[in-house]
Amino acid sequence: MAIFLKQEEADYLFDLDKIPEDDTTIDFPSQGEKINLTFTSTDKREKFIFDITRAYVKLNKITYQKRARKAFVLRRLDIEGPTHLNPLVEFAPMEFLEPYNGMEIPCPHLHIYIEGYHHKWAIPARDIFANLNEEMDSVLKDFLEYCNVIKIPAIQKILF
Repeated sequence: MAIFLKQEEADYLFDLDKIPEDDTTIDFPSQGEKINLTFTSTDKREKFIFDITRAYVKLNKITYQKRARKAFVLRRLDIEGPTHLNPLVEFAPMEFLEPYNGMEIPCPHLHIYIEGYHHKWAIPARDIFANLNEEMDSVLKDFLEYCNVIKIPAIQKILF
């Protein structure tokens, strides 16, 4: 049996302001590495994990992911990966998803938590992010800001 968050709860968790759990600098992962960053809501009641995963072979393939309650992916930004096929349903679960009903969405794309579907729906990332051709650390900063992180930690840039 699948366990889902109610949409209102997922939206509430996404909208909460978040701060880093500590003041350490983010060391951007190297090829083939993954890091997990922990943030908390400003009222300290909720924890969030941000995953950054870099591919080993494709240098620009990267995933930025925001999870709540360890298991629920609220948002995931995929850069330089395969296309994503959205579910084909009679009516999209949210009006803004209707143009993407049953569509293949090329990378870069943004997965969005939808009640009953987890993160099986995606939209073109360019609908949200204007600077996807920037450095990886700049895209991370934009993703953190989009996810309502109000105190962006220092990010240690990578050479390539």
